[in-house]
Amino acid sequence: MNYLLLLFPIIIFVILFAGADVAKKGEYTEDAWGLDQAKALRVFAALMVMLHHLVQTISQYGNVDKGPVTIWNSLGILFTSVFFFFSGFGLYKGYRTKPDYLKGFLRRRLLTIYIPFQITNILYLIVFWNSKVKGVGDAITSFFGLTLINSNAWFVVELLLLYIAFFICFRYARSEKTAIICLTGFTVFMVVGSLLLGHYNSPVRHWFRGEWWYNTTLIFILGILVAKYESRVKAFLMKGYRFILPALAVLFVGWYLLEEFILSRFGYYQEWEGHPGYGAKFLSLPFQVILCAIFVFLLLHISLKVRYKNRVLLFLGGISFEIYLIHEMFRELLPGGPGRALPDILYLALVYILSVVAACLLAFVDRKMIDAFVKRKG
Repeated sequence: MNYLLLLFPIIIFVILFAGADVAKKGEYTEDAWGLDQAKALRVFAALMVMLHHLVQTISQYGNVDKGPVTIWNSLGILFTSVFFFFSGFGLYKGYRTKPDYLKGFLRRRLLTIYIPFQITNILYLIVFWNSKVKGVGDAITSFFGLTLINSNAWFVVELLLLYIAFFICFRYARSEKTAIICLTGFTVFMVVGSLLLGHYNSPVRHWFRGEWWYNTTLIFILGILVAKYESRVKAFLMKGYRFILPALAVLFVGWYLLEEFILSRFGYYQEWEGHPGYGAKFLSLPFQVILCAIFVFLLLHISLKVRYKNRVLLFLGGISFEIYLIHEMFRELLPGGPGRALPDILYLALVYILSVVAACLLAFVDRKMIDAFVKRKG
């Protein structure tokens, strides 16, 4: 068995916990779920999502045993849920704590997401023109993101839609409660609609076609609710910290085993012509959503005692979005996987290194373009 590949998750855990401060007995981390903590956990999540995708490549989605690291085939949803949680959490916290937060919200929020998305779309079009683009129509829809030549960009599309929905709900609803209900309704509609569409096999990805579009989205609403009741949630977790932490850990492991059993028996791929497999999909979804919720609460609970801080986290925190957007290019370009030229450990290392270097350059260009646009708009 290839235990050497475990170096990659170990290094990612070291990046997160190196230099961390641990609160003394009876004390807790100041601003435990604040912006710096969220950025650290997003870096952790981005690196783990990359590992998930790379393990899918080298193990052919779990069909080839690569040792213990093979389990990362099924862990991607956990780390994606971290992004959704802190997106919802951060939006609500900003709305509650910053005056005139909704003023210029769409321009400010959408700009910081759409410009990196658009720049990477252009890069992917250039690099994969011959292999993925099938005519002018594909080129146009891929350029604007109406179809996804970068399959990982589905997350950006959902964030853009959720940000717009957040703005509309909180800007025009008569009360905050109504706004949250409306936003939840929109999110549920998006999840159910995507589930009903099923899969679509194509070199470019069509919107909402595949379970990755919806199996973690509801964690966005969880983030908003935890932010709304943050003081109560913290008080509850702190009061029973010694008992809740091991209970959450045991619950997470147990529910993960149950979720994997359900997916092996049902899952999202029992569909063929005349049989969309809706029953299996609707059965599998809640088990995954609950697993993601448990995982998020486990991270939140740990963060009450641990303050993440080191220079690597600080550096990667500024480019984590670009790392997420660009790594698929190197994952596909480099000859990794069964029967390919690169050994697994070298393949993974090169994808990480090249993605970080490219993300640095992309982040520089993104910031320049965003700054220029903001100045031009006054």
